[in-house]
Amino acid sequence: MKKMYVIIMAAIVCSVMVSGAPAVAGDGFPTSLAGFSLGDDVNGYSEYCHLEKAVPGSDAPFLSEAVIKPDVLPGVRGGSLIYGNCAHKDELVGIKLKFNDRGKGLFEKLYKQYTRKFGEPDKYEGDAFKNVIAWQWVFKNDDAQEVSLVLMWSRSQQMRPGVSIKMMHDTRVKQELNCYLTEDKDDARESGGGKSRIESLDQYIPR
Repeated sequence: MKKMYVIIMAAIVCSVMVSGAPAVAGDGFPTSLAGFSLGDDVNGYSEYCHLEKAVPGSDAPFLSEAVIKPDVLPGVRGGSLIYGNCAHKDELVGIKLKFNDRGKGLFEKLYKQYTRKFGEPDKYEGDAFKNVIAWQWVFKNDDAQEVSLVLMWSRSQQMRPGVSIKMMHDTRVKQELNCYLTEDKDDARESGGGKSRIESLDQYIPR
C-alpha cells in the first residue's frame, strides 16, 4: 500500500512539472520567423528585401538594415532584415515585421499564441499609458546564446504605429559591436590619430 502511494504521488508531481513548463524543448530557442532564419546569409533573401539600398546604421555601424519589400509576405506591409558587418559579415541577426492590419485585435491574437507557445513574457517594454504596448520574451540555449522577441502594438506616430514583431540574436549583435570597437581602435592606432575633440561648444548651440 505504501509503495502504491509513493508511485501515485510521483506521478502527480511529474504531471505538475510537465504542465507548468512554458514551452517544449523545441520551442525553447526560436531562430526563425516568417521564413527568415537568424544565422543565414542575408544574400539568400535578396528577393524579399532591398539589399542594394542597405547601409550601415548611423547609431550602429556594425549592422546593416535592408528594408523588406511591400507585399512579399502575406499581410506584411514592411519591416527589415538586419545583418552583421564585422564578426559575422552578412549573417542575419535581426528580423522586423510590420503588418497591414494595425488593429489591436491582431496584436491580442498574436499575444495569445505567443503565451501559449512560450509562456508569459519576461518583460514589459511599453509605456504606462498604453500608447505603446510591447512585451518581450528572452530565450537562452545551452551555449549561453540569447535571442529576444518583442511583440508590439502602438498608436504613437513616433513608435511604428500598428502591430510589429522584432526578433534579435542579441549574442551575435554584441559580438558585432565588440568586433567593430576592436577594429576601430586598430584603425586609429595605425593612422596615428584618434577621434577629433570639441574645440568650442559655441558651434553646437542652436541659433
